[in-house]
Amino acid sequence: MSGLSESEILLYAGLAIMAAALILTVGCVVVYTVTGRRLKRKLNREYGVLHN
Repeated sequence: MSGLSESEILLYAGLAIMAAALILTVGCVVVYTVTGRRLKRKLNREYGVLHN
């Protein structure tokens, strides 16, 4: 087995970086959704429900 060529290494490194970015994006969406709900509840308790 001759190993991976430079272009294959770049390809797989790029795929790994994209996968990591996707995982971090999903994590951020979950965190912001949870904290956003908590903040909305707190603001509604303190200031009442505001209607547009």
